[in-house]
Amino acid sequence: MEKEIKDHAVKAYKTMKDPKLKFWHKAGEIGIEVAIIVFAVTLSIWVHDISDHNHEQKDVKSFLLGVRQDLKSDLIQMQGDTTAFKGAGLTFTYITTDAPGFKLSKDSLHKYQNFLSNVTSFVGNDGRYQGFKSSGKLGNIEDDTLQNDIVELYQGIIPSILASTNSYNQRKEALFTFFNQNLKRTGKGTNNLVEVLSTNEAINICGTLTYVDEINTRYKSAIKRSKKIIAEIDKDYDLQ
Repeated sequence: MEKEIKDHAVKAYKTMKDPKLKFWHKAGEIGIEVAIIVFAVTLSIWVHDISDHNHEQKDVKSFLLGVRQDLKSDLIQMQGDTTAFKGAGLTFTYITTDAPGFKLSKDSLHKYQNFLSNVTSFVGNDGRYQGFKSSGKLGNIEDDTLQNDIVELYQGIIPSILASTNSYNQRKEALFTFFNQNLKRTGKGTNNLVEVLSTNEAINICGTLTYVDEINTRYKSAIKRSKKIIAEIDKDYDLQ
């Protein structure tokens, strides 16, 4: 394309310098060459823009299909985390039961053992999103609703989950510290867990761990938004 443009420019220049040609002849010939050059430049820009756009949308498609897989994996973890926090809430609600004559049962505590000792943290697959965002390509997603949903999930909802779970796990660390200081073996395979959890200090600590509604509400919001994003990608690329 550059060669053709150069050739027409040279031809126009030669026409302008040709002493044998009359003014209006020169003007007509030069006008034709200029029109050809303008058309060629415009066409070149248009073709280049189309090429760039197609390349951008190829990158967008690759990104979105990857996000789709990331979210499918994250959904499994989110649903498992929701179950874990629900179980933790029930566990600590049981331990802090305030009723006349209530005593902790060793069998019940055994049932809740996993929720007493585990720590649940969400570890999402956000590397792909962070890389695409850092490259400044998020604006290339032409579906505005999809773009907004993705940004809201990764920059709003998931950070809110991490803030809530980190706070919860910090409070749980206080319980682990208390266990380390007070749990003792009382025989083969047994300990004084019932007695330790029956103390006022333990009940006060456990009382801060009963409320998990905020965490699970945020998880549910993330699950709902993730499913919506997957559905939007399926629709945009006819994957249904």
